[in-house]
Formats: sequence, C-alpha cells, structure tokens
Amino acid sequence: MAKDPLHILHLEDDEEDYILIRDLLEDTDQQTYEIDWIPSFEDAKGKIALDGYDICLVDYMLGKYTGLEVLKYIREKNPHLPVIIFTGRGDDNIDIEAMNAGAADYLIKGQIDANILERSIRYAISHSRTLKQLIENEKSLRAAEQFALTGRVAQLIAHEVRNPLTNVKLALQQLQEEIQDKEEEHTSLFELIDRNCNRINQLITDLLDSTRFNQLNYENVSINNILDETVELARDRLELKKIKVQKSYRNDICVVHIDKEKMKIAFLNILINAIEEVPEGDGIIKLITEKRQDKCIAIISDNGKGIDPNALNRIFEPFFTGKKKGLGLGLTTTYNILLSHNGNLKVESEIGKGSSFIITLDFTSNK
Repeated sequence: MAKDPLHILHLEDDEEDYILIRDLLEDTDQQTYEIDWIPSFEDAKGKIALDGYDICLVDYMLGKYTGLEVLKYIREKNPHLPVIIFTGRGDDNIDIEAMNAGAADYLIKGQIDANILERSIRYAISHSRTLKQLIENEKSLRAAEQFALTGRVAQLIAHEVRNPLTNVKLALQQLQEEIQDKEEEHTSLFELIDRNCNRINQLITDLLDSTRFNQLNYENVSINNILDETVELARDRLELKKIKVQKSYRNDICVVHIDKEKMKIAFLNILINAIEEVPEGDGIIKLITEKRQDKCIAIISDNGKGIDPNALNRIFEPFFTGKKKGLGLGLTTTYNILLSHNGNLKVESEIGKGSSFIITLDFTSNK
C-alpha cells in the first residue's frame, strides 16, 4: 500500500543545493515527497505558520539570516514543525547550539546520501509526532480531570439546591390549597414562583447533562454524512441569516466509530455558535474534513467576530458565555461528548477574522 507523500518546506537560497536534496529524496524507495522550495526566508514566513508541512529543511546560511535565527522563528510560529538544518561544513558548536534550540538534526551536505537523509527525516517526523501526541494526551487528561471535578461539583450543587427547591414547591402547593379565594395578584405570584422553580430545576438538569459521561451507542459512520445532517438541522437558521456554507470534504473513506446522534449534537452546538457569530448576509461557514495519519479531522470555521484571546481557555467551562442570551452549556456539552469519544477539540480564533473549531477523532476510536 502506497504511503501518502510527505510535505517538505525547503528553505535554501542556492538552487544547486536544492536540486541536490531533491535528487537524493527521489532516490529513496520507502517514501515519496512533495517539496515546496523557497529561496528567501522573508518569502517563507507566510508558509511557516501553516499546518500543511510535515518537516522543514533549512540551510544554515540563508541570505542575511542564519539557520538558528530561522529556527527560532519557526519554534515561535509553528512549535511542532520538525526542522533539520543543513550546512556546507561542520561546526560542533553550531551543532550543539542547533540541538539546544530545538533542531531535529544537523547535517553536512557533502556527507549525506539518500539513506541518511531519508532516515533523518523519518526520525525527525516520528519524534515530533510522538511529542505532539504526548502533549495532546496530557491536555486531554487534564481536561478530563477538570471535567470530572466539575461533574462532582455539579452533583453536589444539584443535591444542595434540589432538596430545598422541592420544599419550596411543596409549600407553594399547600399555600395554594389553603387560599381558597385567590385574587388575580395571588395567582400571578403563585405562577411566578412555580415557573422559576421549574426553571431552576431545568437549569440543574442541563448542568448535570453537560458534565455527565452518558452511555454511547457506537456505529461506523462517515464524518462527511454527519456534517451534512448537522447542516440540515440548522438549515432554517442558515437561510434566515443568508449564510453561505462551503464544503471541502476528503473524498476517500473517512469513517469513524462513534455515537452518531451524540456527535451530531456536538457538531450542532459548534455550528449554531458559528451561525450566531457571522454577519447577516455576508456570513460564510466552512466545513472541512481531512485525514492525518490515523486521525480524522473535521473543521468548522466561520468569518465571524472571533473570540477574545482571554476567553479561549474558558469557552468550554459550564455557564461561561460572552453572549447576552443562553446558559453557556452548549460548548460544555460538545467538549464532554468529544472527551467521551477519546477525541480532541481545539479552537483557533482571531478577532475580526473568525474562528475555527478543529475536531480530531481516531479512525479506530473505541472499537
């Protein structure tokens, strides 16, 4: 089975050296490569922040910049992108400095062949992916622990509030029975108390549901189909605001083992959030699916107002919301559903440009 090509960003100001590296990679049998060659660091800055590359190859002398300066920039803009630095001649001090700065390897152009280059790239990418997965696992573990704590607090609150709330309801019923000739004002007050008791009770139920790991009914489902069905559930809202939905789905198999109905709830909460954020008439929501190694990626992005950077770390907390309406439990529920599927949810946002919700699921999750 043919492997997917690896995407390489190659920063090299000498075309002959670029051709040398390209030819060496063409001689390898284990892997194919797609190389994006850019001779100028300034021209490469816009590409470095993108997630489309598996590795970056950097010449140590790149115009007026050194490879270490370029490496520092890459670490700031794309910390998980592995970097191999190439030089025309070896220098132990630079080698050590490059490793300390985060380079995956330091190779001398005249001392490498196709096998050495292929192995260096393979090891660098493998190490980077492992490290990235460890970081994501740690984040997921912390999130799960926080969610478990939130769930216990929610249960405590529910117990402490529902007991006196039940007493209030019983007292209200007794009072209604004892007052035979109720005036209109009394009736209105009784209804007000009863209505708000019910509202508090429903609020507690919603809180418990948003933090509870429920039983899941697994089945194999196309992630593309789930997104399409979610769009149909929100069709009226989309048409009301004249929002354009743009789809960019991976055409080959993108099937995951999940609870279909629960996942539709998760996607719908994100989609509704996007609908509320985009401008009427000019709103655009993009739905994207991708395959990355053994992961299925679904992205829901919008051209809305964007999320305040100070709020990004709190948007999944129960009752946290920047809106005038709503309880702030929708995204909490979404996060809970994804955690229960061993999935991951990341949000990228820029004020004035919009937000992207990036959902990651294992193809073999919970099989």
